Amino acid sequence: REIRLGDVSTFGPYLKYFHTFDAGGLIEDWSEAGYNLLKEVGGADSLYKSWKKEWHVECDGGNVPLEEKAAQYFVTRAEDYLLIPLFELANHRNGHMNYDYVNKRIEVKDGVGADGIATRQIPAGQEIHHSFYLCPDCGLMRTNGHGTIDLLRNYGFIESMPQRWAFSYNNEDKETYITFDLDDVHPEAPTGELDLRWFGEGYQPDQVGVMVLQKELERLVAKASLFQNNRIQHSIPKHEFDVAYRFYETRSAALTKAIQVATEDIEKADDQIMQADAMEDIEKADDQIEQAWDRRRSPEETTTKYHRELIEWIRSHPD
Repeated sequence: REIRLGDVSTFGPYLKYFHTFDAGGLIEDWSEAGYNLLKEVGGADSLYKSWKKEWHVECDGGNVPLEEKAAQYFVTRAEDYLLIPLFELANHRNGHMNYDYVNKRIEVKDGVGADGIATRQIPAGQEIHHSFYLCPDCGLMRTNGHGTIDLLRNYGFIESMPQRWAFSYNNEDKETYITFDLDDVHPEAPTGELDLRWFGEGYQPDQVGVMVLQKELERLVAKASLFQNNRIQHSIPKHEFDVAYRFYETRSAALTKAIQVATEDIEKADDQIMQADAMEDIEKADDQIEQAWDRRRSPEETTTKYHRELIEWIRSHPD
């Protein structure tokens, strides 16, 4: 209805932006060749989510192209179940390894209104961001490992740094998760200088987990030739190829850094155990030497030794 009103509509400027929306960004709308390339990178991770099922089945939506475009726009821009003009134009960003660099949050009030609140000073001309999964009202997404792969699946883009990665594997019939945040060492750091922080206790890989990550990285490295194949490159729309290649690059970098840090952590823990064992061995050896000397001392020497130790103890405890 509002679109038919054109410039007369109260939402006229907003609808002009809607008309510029590219409806082909969601993965479900990719070409078959593009989606197959993305699956080669993702491996066991599921990258498919159907907005069409939600629209046609759950919402009983129609097949009119304009309606479907509106549904796609809603899926990628809605705040929960609300489409809030202007507010939803803000793109996703988490900030430097935490939530501090985000400059806006949205508070929805009883489903009838919303406030956009600046979380820090915003210089004139700076782009406004908010987090799609670390916001104060993001619920379980803040703690369940929701991250880079989920944004690709749900919105069709690879988030900039920082990123959150989650890998899972079966360990003795138990589903085990390796989850971590990855970011530039500092905001102005050269590309490739990364810092890693494990998501929490229990999400850091042991030696079995490191082997799983290494196996996945080896699988991924073997896919590099796909992006050097001219036939594949020319058979896939440029946007799809670029997103798949960026996914390949970021996934490879995440795995490489996780393997490096986990290996260093394991080696450090092993060194600490060895040092503790060595110290325990030294203490045992000292006790054995002392006992041997005690056996060699005469009764008078032993008595004198004990008297000396008693006097030293009394001096150290004047009270």
